[in-house]
Amino acid sequence: MNEIKNKNLFIRVSEKEKNLIERNADRCGLTVSEYLRQRALGYMPRAVLPEVFFSFSDKLDALCVVCEGKISADTEEKIIALIDEITVELILPQKERLVV
Repeated sequence: MNEIKNKNLFIRVSEKEKNLIERNADRCGLTVSEYLRQRALGYMPRAVLPEVFFSFSDKLDALCVVCEGKISADTEEKIIALIDEITVELILPQKERLVV
């Protein structure tokens, strides 16, 4: 979304709310503006994962390569599905279900 963002919104929050918003934005690696924009548009920004997670993910991918052809197709599909599920749940941003 590369639209020009030149409009402002101003909100009032308590000191406690401000600190919480800033802390949550920081955990997600986002500016406060981007964090609030994503939340307002129904997205749930995710916290930046520690580097050890990506190391683990790389090792899991390498294991799949080593196992290719040595395990049943069903087991291989389950491993790939698990990696995909981990990616969706922990890495990719999700959109909240809005209650109407």
